[in-house]
Amino acid sequence: MGIGVTKFISKSAVRDKISTEYPNPGSDVDAELQVEHVSYEHSLLGQAFDYLIRFWLESQHGEVHDPHADRLDRDWTHALGYTRSHFTPDWEPLSESASEEREIRNAALERAEKKREQFRKTGMNANDAIDAALVYSGLDLNVGFEEGTITANSFEGDVVTELQELFHLFREQDALLGDSVILSPDFGERSFILEGHGDFIVDLTLVDVKATEDPSFKPGYWRQLLAYYILNDVHRELVAAEVDSSSADTPYPDITTVGVYFARFGELQTIDIQDYLQPWEEYERFRAWFVDRAIEENHDARRNYDPYREVLTEPYDFEDQTTLFDF
Repeated sequence: MGIGVTKFISKSAVRDKISTEYPNPGSDVDAELQVEHVSYEHSLLGQAFDYLIRFWLESQHGEVHDPHADRLDRDWTHALGYTRSHFTPDWEPLSESASEEREIRNAALERAEKKREQFRKTGMNANDAIDAALVYSGLDLNVGFEEGTITANSFEGDVVTELQELFHLFREQDALLGDSVILSPDFGERSFILEGHGDFIVDLTLVDVKATEDPSFKPGYWRQLLAYYILNDVHRELVAAEVDSSSADTPYPDITTVGVYFARFGELQTIDIQDYLQPWEEYERFRAWFVDRAIEENHDARRNYDPYREVLTEPYDFEDQTTLFDF
Protein backbone atom coordinates (compact mmCIF):
# COMPACT_ATOMS: atom_id res chain seq x y z
CA MET A 1 0.00 0.00 0.00
CA GLY A 2 1.51 3.30 -1.06
CA ILE A 3 0.80 6.98 -0.68
CA GLY A 4 -2.83 8.06 -0.38
CA VAL A 5 -4.83 11.00 -1.66
CA THR A 6 -4.25 13.21 1.39
CA LYS A 7 -0.45 13.05 1.20
CA PHE A 8 -0.40 13.18 -2.59
CA ILE A 9 -2.43 16.39 -2.92
CA SER A 10 -0.33 17.97 -0.16
CA LYS A 11 2.84 17.73 -2.23
CA SER A 12 3.84 21.15 -3.52
CA ALA A 13 4.11 20.08 -7.18
CA VAL A 14 0.61 18.56 -7.11
CA ARG A 15 -0.90 21.40 -5.11
CA ASP A 16 0.58 24.02 -7.43
CA LYS A 17 -0.47 22.16 -10.58
CA ILE A 18 -4.07 21.93 -9.43
CA SER A 19 -4.12 25.57 -8.31
CA THR A 20 -2.85 26.65 -11.72
CA GLU A 21 -4.98 24.40 -13.92
CA TYR A 22 -8.15 24.22 -11.85
CA PRO A 23 -8.38 26.85 -9.07
CA ASN A 24 -10.77 26.20 -6.21
CA PRO A 25 -14.33 26.88 -7.46
CA GLY A 26 -16.01 26.11 -4.13
CA SER A 27 -18.31 28.56 -2.36
CA ASP A 28 -18.25 29.24 1.35
CA VAL A 29 -21.21 28.37 3.56
CA ASP A 30 -24.07 30.84 3.71
CA ALA A 31 -25.89 29.37 6.71
CA GLU A 32 -25.29 30.18 10.34
CA LEU A 33 -23.49 27.71 12.59
CA GLN A 34 -26.11 25.27 13.89
CA VAL A 35 -24.12 22.85 16.05
CA GLU A 36 -21.14 23.99 18.08
CA HIS A 37 -18.36 21.57 18.93
CA VAL A 38 -18.39 21.48 22.73
CA SER A 39 -17.28 17.92 23.49
CA TYR A 40 -13.65 17.10 24.19
CA GLU A 41 -13.67 13.72 22.44
CA HIS A 42 -13.40 14.82 18.81
CA SER A 43 -12.23 11.45 17.44
CA LEU A 44 -15.10 9.62 19.12
CA LEU A 45 -17.62 12.11 17.82
CA GLY A 46 -16.30 11.96 14.25
CA GLN A 47 -16.25 8.18 14.08
CA ALA A 48 -19.71 7.83 15.61
CA PHE A 49 -21.11 10.44 13.20
CA ASP A 50 -19.61 8.52 10.27
CA TYR A 51 -21.56 5.45 11.40
CA LEU A 52 -24.76 7.46 11.76
CA ILE A 53 -24.41 8.77 8.21
CA ARG A 54 -23.97 5.23 7.01
CA PHE A 55 -27.02 4.00 8.94
CA TRP A 56 -29.23 6.75 7.53
CA LEU A 57 -28.12 6.27 3.93
CA GLU A 58 -28.67 2.50 4.25
CA SER A 59 -32.19 3.08 5.55
CA GLN A 60 -33.17 5.59 2.85
CA HIS A 61 -31.88 3.95 -0.34
CA GLY A 62 -33.26 0.85 -2.00
CA GLU A 63 -30.01 0.37 -3.91
CA VAL A 64 -27.01 0.34 -1.58
CA HIS A 65 -23.49 -0.58 -2.67
CA ASP A 66 -20.68 -1.16 -0.20
CA PRO A 67 -17.28 -1.97 -1.79
CA HIS A 68 -15.99 -3.02 1.63
CA ALA A 69 -18.82 -5.32 2.70
CA ASP A 70 -16.85 -8.55 2.36
CA ARG A 71 -13.77 -7.24 4.11
CA LEU A 72 -15.66 -5.53 6.90
CA ASP A 73 -17.56 -8.71 7.63
CA ARG A 74 -14.45 -10.24 9.15
CA ASP A 75 -13.60 -12.17 12.26
CA TRP A 76 -13.44 -10.13 15.44
CA THR A 77 -11.30 -12.75 17.13
CA HIS A 78 -8.77 -10.12 18.23
CA ALA A 79 -11.50 -8.19 20.01
CA LEU A 80 -14.13 -10.68 21.10
CA GLY A 81 -12.81 -14.15 20.58
CA TYR A 82 -15.86 -15.48 18.76
CA THR A 83 -18.10 -12.76 17.36
CA ARG A 84 -18.44 -11.71 13.70
CA SER A 85 -19.99 -8.49 12.50
CA HIS A 86 -20.14 -6.09 9.55
CA PHE A 87 -18.49 -3.39 11.66
CA THR A 88 -15.03 -3.31 13.19
CA PRO A 89 -14.72 -1.30 16.42
CA ASP A 90 -11.30 -0.03 17.35
CA TRP A 91 -10.88 -1.84 20.64
CA GLU A 92 -7.76 -3.13 22.28
CA PRO A 93 -7.34 -6.93 22.03
CA LEU A 94 -8.41 -8.87 25.07
CA SER A 95 -6.21 -11.26 26.99
CA GLU A 96 -7.20 -14.91 27.10
CA SER A 97 -8.23 -14.52 30.72
CA ALA A 98 -10.48 -11.51 30.17
CA SER A 99 -13.65 -13.57 29.82
CA GLU A 100 -15.86 -11.15 31.75
CA GLU A 101 -14.85 -8.17 29.63
CA ARG A 102 -15.30 -10.26 26.50
CA GLU A 103 -18.86 -11.04 27.54
CA ILE A 104 -19.55 -7.36 28.15
CA ARG A 105 -18.20 -6.44 24.73
CA ASN A 106 -20.14 -9.18 23.05
CA ALA A 107 -23.40 -8.15 24.72
CA ALA A 108 -22.85 -4.52 23.70
CA LEU A 109 -22.18 -5.50 20.10
CA GLU A 110 -25.19 -7.76 19.92
CA ARG A 111 -27.33 -4.89 21.18
CA ALA A 112 -25.75 -2.48 18.69
CA GLU A 113 -26.21 -4.88 15.78
CA LYS A 114 -29.92 -5.31 16.53
CA LYS A 115 -30.46 -1.56 16.84
CA ARG A 116 -28.55 -0.83 13.64
CA GLU A 117 -30.53 -3.43 11.70
CA GLN A 118 -33.83 -2.12 13.04
CA PHE A 119 -32.91 1.45 12.16
CA ARG A 120 -31.77 0.36 8.70
CA LYS A 121 -35.20 -1.18 8.09
CA THR A 122 -37.33 1.61 9.53
CA GLY A 123 -35.24 4.80 9.71
CA MET A 124 -36.92 5.42 13.06
CA ASN A 125 -35.63 5.94 16.60
CA ALA A 126 -32.47 7.98 16.14
CA ASN A 127 -31.44 7.35 19.75
CA ASP A 128 -31.10 3.65 18.98
CA ALA A 129 -28.88 4.51 16.01
CA ILE A 130 -26.74 6.80 18.16
CA ASP A 131 -26.36 4.14 20.82
CA ALA A 132 -25.23 1.62 18.17
CA ALA A 133 -22.84 4.14 16.57
CA LEU A 134 -21.15 4.85 19.89
CA VAL A 135 -20.69 1.15 20.57
CA TYR A 136 -19.30 0.53 17.08
CA SER A 137 -16.88 3.41 17.58
CA GLY A 138 -15.18 1.17 20.12
CA LEU A 139 -13.95 3.91 22.41
CA ASP A 140 -16.30 3.12 25.28
CA LEU A 141 -18.82 0.42 26.12
CA ASN A 142 -20.78 2.21 28.81
CA VAL A 143 -23.55 3.38 26.52
CA GLY A 144 -27.07 2.17 27.00
CA PHE A 145 -30.62 3.07 27.83
CA GLU A 146 -32.21 3.93 31.11
CA GLU A 147 -35.94 4.55 31.08
CA GLY A 148 -35.84 5.26 27.34
CA THR A 149 -32.99 7.76 27.51
CA ILE A 150 -29.39 7.30 26.43
CA THR A 151 -27.06 7.13 29.40
CA ALA A 152 -23.61 8.38 28.53
CA ASN A 153 -21.82 7.13 31.65
CA SER A 154 -18.14 7.82 31.04
CA PHE A 155 -19.03 9.84 27.92
CA GLU A 156 -19.56 13.51 28.50
CA GLY A 157 -23.26 14.22 28.18
CA ASP A 158 -22.64 16.79 25.47
CA VAL A 159 -21.17 14.13 23.17
CA VAL A 160 -24.56 12.46 22.86
CA THR A 161 -26.33 15.82 22.54
CA GLU A 162 -23.93 16.91 19.82
CA LEU A 163 -24.47 13.69 17.89
CA GLN A 164 -28.22 14.08 18.19
CA GLU A 165 -28.05 17.60 16.75
CA LEU A 166 -25.67 16.67 13.92
CA PHE A 167 -27.76 13.64 13.01
CA HIS A 168 -30.97 15.65 13.04
CA LEU A 169 -29.48 18.18 10.61
CA PHE A 170 -28.20 15.43 8.32
CA ARG A 171 -31.57 13.72 8.16
CA GLU A 172 -33.16 16.98 6.97
CA GLN A 173 -30.97 17.13 3.85
CA ASP A 174 -33.12 15.90 0.96
CA ALA A 175 -30.28 16.76 -1.44
CA LEU A 176 -28.23 13.97 0.13
CA LEU A 177 -30.75 11.31 -0.89
CA GLY A 178 -31.38 9.67 -4.24
CA ASP A 179 -32.13 6.35 -5.88
CA SER A 180 -28.80 4.67 -5.10
CA VAL A 181 -25.83 5.17 -2.82
CA ILE A 182 -22.24 3.92 -2.69
CA LEU A 183 -20.85 3.88 0.84
CA SER A 184 -17.16 4.64 1.40
CA PRO A 185 -16.30 4.46 -2.31
CA ASP A 186 -12.77 3.25 -3.00
CA PHE A 187 -12.96 3.83 -6.78
CA GLY A 188 -12.00 0.29 -7.62
CA GLU A 189 -9.18 0.40 -5.08
CA ARG A 190 -6.66 2.01 -7.39
CA SER A 191 -4.10 1.74 -4.58
CA PHE A 192 -1.32 0.95 -7.03
CA ILE A 193 -1.98 4.34 -8.64
CA LEU A 194 -3.32 6.29 -5.68
CA GLU A 195 -5.32 5.09 -2.70
CA GLY A 196 -8.44 7.05 -1.86
CA HIS A 197 -11.73 6.51 -0.03
CA GLY A 198 -14.58 8.99 -0.24
CA ASP A 199 -17.54 9.37 2.10
CA PHE A 200 -20.41 8.47 -0.23
CA ILE A 201 -21.83 8.84 -3.73
CA VAL A 202 -25.55 9.45 -4.15
CA ASP A 203 -26.69 8.91 -7.74
CA LEU A 204 -24.23 11.10 -9.72
CA THR A 205 -23.01 13.22 -6.80
CA LEU A 206 -19.86 12.60 -4.77
CA VAL A 207 -20.10 14.03 -1.25
CA ASP A 208 -17.43 14.59 1.38
CA VAL A 209 -18.55 15.43 4.92
CA LYS A 210 -16.76 18.04 7.02
CA ALA A 211 -17.60 18.58 10.69
CA THR A 212 -15.64 21.81 10.99
CA GLU A 213 -16.96 25.06 12.46
CA ASP A 214 -15.10 26.96 9.73
CA PRO A 215 -17.54 27.89 6.92
CA SER A 216 -14.79 28.20 4.30
CA PHE A 217 -14.66 25.92 1.28
CA LYS A 218 -10.92 25.45 1.56
CA PRO A 219 -8.67 24.74 -1.45
CA GLY A 220 -7.72 21.46 0.23
CA TYR A 221 -11.35 20.34 0.11
CA TRP A 222 -11.47 21.00 -3.62
CA ARG A 223 -8.19 19.18 -4.27
CA GLN A 224 -9.55 16.18 -2.37
CA LEU A 225 -12.79 16.14 -4.36
CA LEU A 226 -10.93 16.53 -7.64
CA ALA A 227 -8.61 13.63 -6.74
CA TYR A 228 -11.60 11.42 -5.90
CA TYR A 229 -13.28 12.40 -9.15
CA ILE A 230 -10.16 11.47 -11.13
CA LEU A 231 -9.87 8.10 -9.36
CA ASN A 232 -13.52 7.40 -10.15
CA ASP A 233 -12.89 8.40 -13.75
CA VAL A 234 -9.75 6.23 -13.91
CA HIS A 235 -11.67 3.22 -12.64
CA ARG A 236 -14.39 3.70 -15.24
CA GLU A 237 -11.82 4.05 -18.02
CA LEU A 238 -9.99 0.89 -17.02
CA VAL A 239 -13.18 -1.14 -16.71
CA ALA A 240 -14.42 0.13 -20.10
CA ALA A 241 -11.09 -0.81 -21.68
CA GLU A 242 -11.33 -4.25 -20.02
CA VAL A 243 -7.95 -3.67 -18.40
CA ASP A 244 -9.23 -4.37 -14.92
CA SER A 245 -12.52 -6.13 -14.26
CA SER A 246 -11.64 -7.51 -10.83
CA SER A 247 -13.34 -4.63 -9.01
CA ALA A 248 -16.11 -3.82 -11.48
CA ASP A 249 -18.94 -5.14 -9.30
CA THR A 250 -19.70 -1.74 -7.81
CA PRO A 251 -21.35 0.39 -10.54
CA TYR A 252 -19.37 3.60 -10.15
CA PRO A 253 -21.34 6.30 -11.99
CA ASP A 254 -20.29 9.04 -14.37
CA ILE A 255 -20.12 11.67 -11.63
CA THR A 256 -21.45 15.08 -12.62
CA THR A 257 -21.38 16.86 -9.25
CA VAL A 258 -19.05 16.95 -6.27
CA GLY A 259 -19.68 18.67 -2.99
CA VAL A 260 -18.93 19.20 0.66
CA TYR A 261 -21.59 18.78 3.30
CA PHE A 262 -20.78 21.14 6.17
CA ALA A 263 -22.32 19.12 8.97
CA ARG A 264 -22.38 21.83 11.62
CA PHE A 265 -24.13 24.26 9.28
CA GLY A 266 -26.51 21.80 7.65
CA GLU A 267 -25.45 23.00 4.21
CA LEU A 268 -24.28 21.18 1.09
CA GLN A 269 -22.06 23.17 -1.26
CA THR A 270 -21.71 21.59 -4.70
CA ILE A 271 -19.70 22.04 -7.89
CA ASP A 272 -20.81 21.03 -11.39
CA ILE A 273 -17.48 19.35 -12.01
CA GLN A 274 -17.99 18.19 -15.57
CA ASP A 275 -18.87 21.72 -16.62
CA TYR A 276 -15.95 23.15 -14.66
CA LEU A 277 -13.40 20.78 -16.23
CA GLN A 278 -14.20 21.78 -19.81
CA PRO A 279 -12.68 21.67 -22.39
CA TRP A 280 -12.58 17.91 -21.89
CA GLU A 281 -9.40 17.36 -23.91
CA GLU A 282 -7.47 19.57 -21.50
CA TYR A 283 -8.89 17.70 -18.52
CA GLU A 284 -7.87 14.33 -20.03
CA ARG A 285 -4.33 15.63 -20.45
CA PHE A 286 -4.36 16.84 -16.85
CA ARG A 287 -5.65 13.43 -15.76
CA ALA A 288 -2.74 11.79 -17.59
CA TRP A 289 -0.30 14.02 -15.70
CA PHE A 290 -2.06 13.24 -12.42
CA VAL A 291 -1.89 9.48 -13.03
CA ASP A 292 1.74 9.62 -14.15
CA ARG A 293 2.73 11.57 -11.05
CA ALA A 294 0.80 9.20 -8.78
CA ILE A 295 2.47 6.18 -10.36
CA GLU A 296 5.85 7.78 -9.72
CA GLU A 297 4.97 8.20 -6.06
CA ASN A 298 3.57 4.68 -5.68
CA HIS A 299 5.75 2.79 -8.14
CA ASP A 300 6.10 -0.91 -7.36
CA ALA A 301 8.72 -2.75 -9.42
CA ARG A 302 6.70 -5.96 -9.10
CA ARG A 303 3.73 -4.50 -10.97
CA ASN A 304 3.36 -4.13 -14.73
CA TYR A 305 1.96 -0.66 -15.36
CA ASP A 306 2.01 -0.93 -19.16
CA PRO A 307 -1.71 -1.83 -19.61
CA TYR A 308 -2.73 1.07 -17.38
CA ARG A 309 -0.39 3.53 -19.08
CA GLU A 310 -1.68 2.46 -22.48
CA VAL A 311 -5.13 3.67 -21.51
CA LEU A 312 -4.37 6.55 -19.15
CA THR A 313 -1.04 8.20 -20.03
CA GLU A 314 0.47 7.10 -23.33
CA PRO A 315 -2.12 8.87 -25.52
CA TYR A 316 -1.00 12.10 -23.86
CA ASP A 317 2.78 11.46 -23.90
CA PHE A 318 2.95 11.11 -20.12
CA GLU A 319 5.14 8.16 -19.33
CA ASP A 320 8.36 8.03 -17.34
CA GLN A 321 8.56 11.82 -17.25
CA THR A 322 10.54 11.87 -14.01
CA THR A 323 13.15 14.64 -13.88
CA LEU A 324 15.89 15.50 -11.45
CA PHE A 325 13.57 18.19 -10.10
CA ASP A 326 11.20 15.49 -8.84
CA PHE A 327 13.86 14.22 -6.47
